[in-house]
Amino acid sequence: MNKIKILIVSLFLAYAVNNSFAVEPLPKPEPKPAKDFVFPEYKTIVLSNGIKVFLISDKEQPVIELRMLLAGGSNLDGTKIGLADITTGLMTKGAGKRNALDIAKTLDGIGASVNVSAGQDYIVASGSSLKKHFNTMFEVFADVVLNPKFPKDEFDKLIEQSIAGVKMRKSNSGQLSRLLGAIAVYGKDHPYGKVSTEQSLKSITVDDCKKYYQSTFMPNNLTMAVIGDFDEKELIKALEGKFKNWKLGSKPNMDLPDPKPLPKGVYFIPRTGSKQSSVTITALTVPRNHSDNLALRLTSAVLGGGFGSKLFRTLREKYSFTYSPFASHTSNKFGNRFIAGSEVKLDKTDSSIAVILEQVKSLYDPDGTTEEELNRIKNNVIGNYQMAFESSDFVASLIQNSEFYGESMDVVKTYTTRMKNLTTFDIAKVSEKYLRTDKLYITVVSNPDIKDELKKWGNVYEYTLDLESEEDIARATPVNITAEELIKKYTNAMGGAEKINAVTTMKVEARGKFKVQGQSFDAKAVQLTKFPDREYRSITTPVFQQESWCNGTKAWAKQGAETIELTGADFDDAKKNVKSELFELTRAIENKYKLELIGEKDGLIKMKVTNSDGDKSTYYFDKANFLIKKIEATQDSPQGPIEVVSVYSQYESINGINYPLRVEVSTPFYQLELDNVVFFNIPIEDSTFSPSK
Repeated sequence: MNKIKILIVSLFLAYAVNNSFAVEPLPKPEPKPAKDFVFPEYKTIVLSNGIKVFLISDKEQPVIELRMLLAGGSNLDGTKIGLADITTGLMTKGAGKRNALDIAKTLDGIGASVNVSAGQDYIVASGSSLKKHFNTMFEVFADVVLNPKFPKDEFDKLIEQSIAGVKMRKSNSGQLSRLLGAIAVYGKDHPYGKVSTEQSLKSITVDDCKKYYQSTFMPNNLTMAVIGDFDEKELIKALEGKFKNWKLGSKPNMDLPDPKPLPKGVYFIPRTGSKQSSVTITALTVPRNHSDNLALRLTSAVLGGGFGSKLFRTLREKYSFTYSPFASHTSNKFGNRFIAGSEVKLDKTDSSIAVILEQVKSLYDPDGTTEEELNRIKNNVIGNYQMAFESSDFVASLIQNSEFYGESMDVVKTYTTRMKNLTTFDIAKVSEKYLRTDKLYITVVSNPDIKDELKKWGNVYEYTLDLESEEDIARATPVNITAEELIKKYTNAMGGAEKINAVTTMKVEARGKFKVQGQSFDAKAVQLTKFPDREYRSITTPVFQQESWCNGTKAWAKQGAETIELTGADFDDAKKNVKSELFELTRAIENKYKLELIGEKDGLIKMKVTNSDGDKSTYYFDKANFLIKKIEATQDSPQGPIEVVSVYSQYESINGINYPLRVEVSTPFYQLELDNVVFFNIPIEDSTFSPSK
């Protein structure tokens, strides 16, 4: 029977094809009329100690969420940039009678979460769980908010992770470009323009965290929202039980200074080896509650808020300079900025800047944005906004933000209507007011070679990967020696050219720690070198092992079980790396390296060095003894060029040569700390420099 059915169907299809038989399609369904948007209902209560609580009932899922918003954030960091992040990150690492592991086990066991995080202007503490586990989650939440322990061991881990994040930032050119834009429009000393550094993070103490907590966590400095399937009477009883004895305090002063923008021009971070450019256009705008804020947010969407925006249609579709351009407007309380840009092809940097500026200019042209274009973008913005109401947490944030930013709820509830009523004239008006060319800052992170071509857009102000300006660098005190004299002093400090040149072999055995993503592993390393062109290296940890060999004519690398022979540029690099950087610098003058003496700062003499292969490094010498304390260099990686920082300490004399027994290597992705045992001029068999067969 099935065969007969298949035959009938086949014959029918053949007849339909041969006789142009067509089936009339069903009529296309018409869209249903749009429903009027109605803001969800909520209730406001005040606890006995003055905490304002917004209750948002949602019976669709058996879930309850808590959200506490406190004035504070990184605006209160002072000179210890990163303090708010460290403090809030530490609060869930031990509270009440629970340590970090206890908290994690308790919450994971019931599928709940408790988090505390700091933004620019405020702090958010949140908790979420199934209704049946609310009491357990709420116990942890209340302890985290009221009784954080700030354990020293967890503090040390968090500082280490945050420093790793700062190092990782150096490999993210887009992030660097946006941060540099903030520095330019707000000024480097304004809270909105400050960025954390290794130094600022290392300056933070546990006592600083405790003081920050005490200055912000108080019932008269917050609002609270509860969302979900709760019983109101039981909930209020629970809230009163935990928070009624929480004492009032002196609210933090949140007044910020006025921005002090830097001179207009191009702010540039050279990143050696970059194959593309991160370009950002930034302009200073208005505080959150300013009447122009909404139009500026829509304007950013028109410029680069999606596939129908101006930058997508030009930079991406018309010119193919980039894949994902963007534009946005920040939402800070006291001052904001308009941002647009993209990652672009290196040879299209200049052209991309021109296109972005041209599209920004079209915004304040009365005919630069069509009605059709604006309506398409508005529909997208409004649609995304209304879809976000599927999350009750979003509703809570709107209500709490209204209180925090000093906006009436009428303003919040009429967002959709106000957005619909904006016109092309409104776009042109705010663009003319805030986005004219003379109000824009250009920031670029790219290959040093393009610096000169950026000068057509204005004065170029150079910054480092640490977001340190030339002015900051210039604060180094001049030293009364030449670069050549410094090399000679360093050579003598190492033990003298005669002893260094007499070294034919070197063996280094090291043990230490390999640190990645907050985890630490034991590490063992071996380096065997027979100058000038033979070397064996290995590093072993519980998670990986790497080995490499170079015998002068061939080179190999092994990772895991596979050993491969290196050829071409890989072989050249392997052979070139058979050296000791510490010895190599003693020969800088005879090898005609380019030496640029910067000066002395914080007891270190800084010098930039370009070797005969064009590789650039920055050396830091101890002013007291002229030995090297640190080397900064750039290396290629699968993620692009990365900065590698090597710190040397614990110098000891070995066969008359001063050599560091402690080395700390840091990259954006990992840190390696090694304690060395060093031998010079010992016999090493040539077979060592080839892998075993």
